[in-house]
Amino acid sequence: MSLIEKKSALPTDSNGSMIPLNLSKPALAVTRDTTITSSTEITLNEETGIIEVSAIDDNVFLKYGTTNVTNSNFDEFIVAGQTRHYIIPVGITAINVIEDQGGATVVVIEK
Repeated sequence: MSLIEKKSALPTDSNGSMIPLNLSKPALAVTRDTTITSSTEITLNEETGIIEVSAIDDNVFLKYGTTNVTNSNFDEFIVAGQTRHYIIPVGITAINVIEDQGGATVVVIEK
């Protein structure tokens, strides 16, 4: 495999299966919150398998589950102006998000 093929290959999960980054199906749910100054819980649709998280104007910390998230107990970190995709771990029914420094806007699309 050439260097170009390696860089353009889709990511794989822990079993070596390809992960599509843009699922071609309608969103199950969309959340846009412009005021996440404290830990904000988002209950996920029971069919959600992947989420797309966009941090609009400030860095955002994310924690899987119903435990409040802080800047010292997070699972994921999304840099301001970036969008990340995450596969929802088995058994997870909610996520919590919080801003890094000031009031932030976050968009979560469930697929």
